[in-house]
Amino acid sequence: MFERIINILVIESDPSSLEQLCGILKNPNYNIFKASNNFEALKLINQKDFVIVILNLDNPKGDALEIMHLLHSKKETRNISIIVSSTSSEKAYNAIESQAKGVVDYLIKPYKANLVLAKVEVFKKFHFRHLRINKLLESILPTATLSEFGEFGKSSPKKKTDCAVMFTDFVNFTEKTKNTDPQELVKTLDYYFSKFDEITLKYNLEKIKTIGDAYMVVGGVTEQTVHPSIRMALAAVEIRNFVINDDQTKRALGKDFWQIRIGIHVGDLVAGVVGKHKFSFDVWGDTVNIAARCEQHSTANQINISNDFKEIIAPYFNFEARGEVEVKHGGLINMFYIKGIKLEHSQNGEGRIPNIALRKKIGLPETDFDGLRTFILNKLKSELNENLTYHSVEHTEHVEKAVIKYAQLEKLNDHDLFLLNTAALFHDAGYLYRYDNNETLGVDTLRYYAPMFGYQEQDMAAIEAIILSTAYNSKPKNILEAIMCDADLDYLGRMDYHITAKNLFDEMALHGHVKDERTRLIEQIDYLENHHQYYTTSAINLRQPGKEKRLTELKSMLKKT
Repeated sequence: MFERIINILVIESDPSSLEQLCGILKNPNYNIFKASNNFEALKLINQKDFVIVILNLDNPKGDALEIMHLLHSKKETRNISIIVSSTSSEKAYNAIESQAKGVVDYLIKPYKANLVLAKVEVFKKFHFRHLRINKLLESILPTATLSEFGEFGKSSPKKKTDCAVMFTDFVNFTEKTKNTDPQELVKTLDYYFSKFDEITLKYNLEKIKTIGDAYMVVGGVTEQTVHPSIRMALAAVEIRNFVINDDQTKRALGKDFWQIRIGIHVGDLVAGVVGKHKFSFDVWGDTVNIAARCEQHSTANQINISNDFKEIIAPYFNFEARGEVEVKHGGLINMFYIKGIKLEHSQNGEGRIPNIALRKKIGLPETDFDGLRTFILNKLKSELNENLTYHSVEHTEHVEKAVIKYAQLEKLNDHDLFLLNTAALFHDAGYLYRYDNNETLGVDTLRYYAPMFGYQEQDMAAIEAIILSTAYNSKPKNILEAIMCDADLDYLGRMDYHITAKNLFDEMALHGHVKDERTRLIEQIDYLENHHQYYTTSAINLRQPGKEKRLTELKSMLKKT
């Protein structure tokens, strides 16, 4: 729905050339911004993230070299693709030869539509390929190691102290491979490992690798966050609890269940990159070996740890002593099971999730957005009336995606995105309790649960205003509310409008809002034509043309009734 949309800046002083070029570029996947001079261009460059800049070299209202130099000199804009345009082939060629200015291609006026679109598509594909490559590299190597490669072309091995190492594997995995369809087996592993990745990332730990059903994580090696052992223990508890909940659910449904073993140790190790062609980041040392032995001597759905690790985390967790266990090449090691977080350090005294004070101590944000997100989505999935064919949990997830993309296109900062994302998750939470005039109940739901996840009053007040801006006949007062309103009704300009609108009207009929087809069409047309509007530049560019097409289609349908 949003994945392939890019921001394009057109810097052109000639109105006719600007109109021609923007007409050629009119496309649901191109979010076009316009500037007629350097002042307007520089302002937009500071406000938005652009993938492509099309710059008129003949512009009498600005120095094209100034813009090119600025984009090429700043790290955050260096990867923007600059396409220059001119009536002079020689001037365009000269700009291309000046590689220091960052120019990648040129267009000759008057514009040829096929050529313009072809070149824009090429650099759009380059952009997304660059993103995919970076994402792949980030999944292989730690950020600090990638930075070393970028600066020096290599990464040196390093000795690290007081590092936590965790191994997990699944009970009776070999037997499961014999009796499970290969595709189903891989699907199940992906399901669990994806969740483990999410938890690992949440606690600022580094996944090293997976080998079959084994999953390896380290803490204190690549990150700067304090207390790696406590963070590792919290991650292990959360992984263990996730698998237990899944285990219990599958047993209740009579399905095949999986159980996990976890082992953790702490100590010194060596970390570095191995290989030249298919390289990987890895760690070595006795600490790794003992952690692996702890995992091998664990039992179903238990977290088995060494005494060294237990001594570090003892103030915050409860344990079950196992006594001395003899391990291969390690002698006798005193081992313990982690049972859970001590009640005084857990959220709501449940022993499962760290409270705000403990989160703060280990360097995590005091506000647990991920925890609140998981909670409210689960609540919506389990408690929303199944007759809500439009205001379903899927709608909430669609609005969340739209909010994130509009925020990216409008270049919001992380905190503003956090506020918007939370508002998107709660904007329809009032439907848990009643159908009409439910926005205030959504706010009440937020205010009841959010403090449990560390939300402060200032943020909740801002989120409340964003939620209330989606009420009928309300008008947004700032960019956050504008994005929320546009995301909530994003479907009005999408190709799936008629399917989504039918879901809405079927839902309304089930809740007593019964209207014949002709009345529905008249009211839809009136709403689209006289009441609804998109507010952000991005939504106007991306959804207004589609909305106008839907309006034409509705009027045609009305004539046939």
